[in-house]
Amino acid sequence: MLLDVKITGFDALSFDVDDSAIDAFKARNKGLTTDITDYLAGADNMLDAESIAGHLFPVQHADVFLSHTHQDHDAVVKLAVTLERLGMKVFVDSCIWGDVYDLLLKVDKARSPIPGKPNTYYYERTVRTAANMYMILNVALQRMIHNTELLMFLESKAVRVEDYVEGKAYIGSPWIFSELMFARMVKRRARPAPAKGLENFKEAVARTADAAPAPLVRYRLPESAHTMAASDLRTLMANASPQATLARMMGTTPDKNVFLDAFYTGLPVTAAERRLLRWPPLPAQPAR
Repeated sequence: MLLDVKITGFDALSFDVDDSAIDAFKARNKGLTTDITDYLAGADNMLDAESIAGHLFPVQHADVFLSHTHQDHDAVVKLAVTLERLGMKVFVDSCIWGDVYDLLLKVDKARSPIPGKPNTYYYERTVRTAANMYMILNVALQRMIHNTELLMFLESKAVRVEDYVEGKAYIGSPWIFSELMFARMVKRRARPAPAKGLENFKEAVARTADAAPAPLVRYRLPESAHTMAASDLRTLMANASPQATLARMMGTTPDKNVFLDAFYTGLPVTAAERRLLRWPPLPAQPAR
């Protein structure tokens, strides 16, 4: 990962994306995985962690990882479609496995039912299953973040929980908390070196639920490296759209770095981040 940015006021955005484009994005991503029960192995229906880790996300490359609450799912998919039109590859985890609680219920039905008692399960086994599944999925998410250039945390009213401590920000999602904490700790990686003779950077290497129940725990909101208002994001996407549309009309793929470079230019990137972006250093300021 190179940069992480919090997009404030995401729920105020609207996107010109029709239902067919939304359905196509969901269908394309949903087809990446098999039924979770396919990962059960042996007579005891043990979870096959190695298979899950190796095959849950077969597409290992994404330019943008969207960290979001499931309540904003439809708006997030619209943003993903819009970014794809600008040349980006976008990862939305809820399009891969859907509602994590529904996913766990599938596993419990396969390996933890109490005989003769419909919709009743062995407590110890369900707890162990949940702990193992959360660990496996969390590692898979961290791998995706590590292999992504930009993490966007989409902050909205649905992300926050009621807070009575002045000046403190909290969230109710352990998944968002884990993603943002990992983003704070992961090593920042530079862009691949540009290919010779090209003005813009080209990819040189392949880089490696419905609403969840009310949270029982609240998590202090980790700080993002940068913050951008949703209205500024919308303006940047609108400015990049004509070039992307022209590229598609010419039968070529829009250059993702046209948008990404414009996006990063709107941030107060540090000298170290400029080096990771392979941008030239800023000229030294004359001494006063």
